[in-house]
Amino acid sequence: SVLKLIGTDEMPKYTSAEEKNILATNNSVRTSYYFQGAFTSFMFRSYDDSKHYAEKHLACIDNTWANLFLHHAVHVFYIGLISFWVARKLKEKDGQQWHERGKRSKLALKKWAESSQWTFQNKWYLLEAEELYCNNDFDAAKTYYEKAVASAKSHKFVHEEALACELAAYFYLELGEAEKATELFLLAHEKYLEWGAFEKCNSLFKFVEGIFTPVSTFGLSTRAQLDGNEHNGMESSRSILSLEAGGESEMA
Repeated sequence: SVLKLIGTDEMPKYTSAEEKNILATNNSVRTSYYFQGAFTSFMFRSYDDSKHYAEKHLACIDNTWANLFLHHAVHVFYIGLISFWVARKLKEKDGQQWHERGKRSKLALKKWAESSQWTFQNKWYLLEAEELYCNNDFDAAKTYYEKAVASAKSHKFVHEEALACELAAYFYLELGEAEKATELFLLAHEKYLEWGAFEKCNSLFKFVEGIFTPVSTFGLSTRAQLDGNEHNGMESSRSILSLEAGGESEMA
């Protein structure tokens, strides 16, 4: 996941028979593998792949004997975000099932936030905003998107501040509030750049460029740099992502 977010072509040249066997026989490994597929697909806004990997992940978790708590919490967070996204796309009966999955994730993060606001509050707020978006409660959703951005910023989760800005931008875009959406896309791009997710920046730029005029996208750069300086190799970026991702990007 880290390599894809950075944008390097440094991918494994082959998968050994032992690795294939572990993936085929170890349900805990398979659960994390499918989560990584869901996470990466979601970050690059690939709806079909997000839905596919989320379904595979959810099919595994009931039979997984153990999870590290932080990893589990991150899985719950992103599966919740994917679930609300799928719910909005599908609607009606099938959408309701995904809505319930998202709601379970939201309630879990809300409970965990009672124990650690620093780690979980912004995640709960963002899931709350996404559910309100699903329910067409737009005024309340606006409040929770703002709270999610502010909480992530206050608690130094730069990647989740970027994500909250990006999801809020899609929300405002659907409402027809292009100026607010542009402001949030620009901020999301800035924060993803700070995080070191260069390919994510390029992907976001291409999306925004396709829907807005060039004047609207002047603040986005297709060449990812930190503070205007050339990034010093991929290792520094990998470190930024691994440290700030809270564990979700450890397994590429």
